[in-house]
Amino acid sequence: MGASPFLIGLFGSIPSLASALQILPLLFAHRLNSRKQLIVPLMWIARTGIATFALFPILKGGLFLSYAMYMYIQIAGAISSPLWQSWMADLVPKHSIGSYFGLRNFVLGVVQIPAMFIAGIVLDALGENTKGFSVLFLLAGLAGFLNGYLLKIQHEPVYRIRESSIGPVTSFKLLMHNKQFKNLMLSFAIWYFAVGFGSVYINVMLLKEIQFSYLQVSILNAVAMFIGTLFQPFWGKAGDKYGFQNFLKMCIWVQAFLILFWGLTPKSFLYVFFLQIFIGIFVTAGSSQLIFYTLMYIAPADLRTEAFSIFNSFSNIALTLGSLISGIIVSSLPNFGFKVFYLNVTSIRLTMFISFCLRILAAYTMSKADLGSARKVPFFELVRESFTTAIIPWMRSWTNIWRKSK
Repeated sequence: MGASPFLIGLFGSIPSLASALQILPLLFAHRLNSRKQLIVPLMWIARTGIATFALFPILKGGLFLSYAMYMYIQIAGAISSPLWQSWMADLVPKHSIGSYFGLRNFVLGVVQIPAMFIAGIVLDALGENTKGFSVLFLLAGLAGFLNGYLLKIQHEPVYRIRESSIGPVTSFKLLMHNKQFKNLMLSFAIWYFAVGFGSVYINVMLLKEIQFSYLQVSILNAVAMFIGTLFQPFWGKAGDKYGFQNFLKMCIWVQAFLILFWGLTPKSFLYVFFLQIFIGIFVTAGSSQLIFYTLMYIAPADLRTEAFSIFNSFSNIALTLGSLISGIIVSSLPNFGFKVFYLNVTSIRLTMFISFCLRILAAYTMSKADLGSARKVPFFELVRESFTTAIIPWMRSWTNIWRKSK
């Protein structure tokens, strides 16, 4: 649709900007009879509304409408998110958080990986143009409509409401007295700023600078998803048994160095392929999920909705600021570039190198933070145990299901 690199960066920052509004449910959550009564209509409209992107390229002002609809989708998700997380915290027993979400995310990966391949095939067959993308958005909108219905019939435990809202400011003060929550939130405010600074333009770099096709990018993203799917039970069960905190810190250190390797990416499909394997293990299955598990575990039971709202709001404000500043740098230096050996250091790669320095600072800060006690265990013992008790049995069960269906 002709968006400039700055507008692409701005578009990429919309999810984190909208997620900063997760603090809003604190103002009205006490008035709800159930969480479902707000979540279902917001998300049903949002997920079905994805289909409207099929029309925007042929409409006057379509780019503006795209931003407006995408903003609504993200705001709906932001307002629903802390209520949904509170809903899940009531639904899933605390002693099996990791095991349950490990299985849940494994199933999601089994569904998402074929969908990513299909998307790449559709774009290659119909063309990377309005026609190809419109077909994808129409299919996504239909799936979103069905998804809204399934959310509507999902069971919700009794919602324990207060007589009145304690408000964001009071909630913040109360949560700041919880040392572990305070450490987690402040550490991740620095971390998310660093992540937002360097991650917005990864796909742009692969498409424009490395010149991969959409199918190649889909395959590479599917690799991370597939490996992440295999390792979901690994981190989930390990966290349930030994505590999530040490594993989270380890994954954050690995993720800090991964952005450096993105910045050094050559024109090699194989290089990015192996990079995506590490991302699948330590980011998709690792830090991305361990943050959520750790928060569920340390959030005070009587302030769960407030804890999710405040943590997500502050984290996403930091993520948005990082994305916007990196967007300003990229747009301000359109002709920036110099050669170092095989590498042409562009403004996009420059933001990744800056992000690496910021991530190292954040990882160091987090490694010193008290996020609760966790049992120490030799890493290789953990790998062996998790594969034999979690990953291999799940792979066998899915193989048996496939054989029976065949």
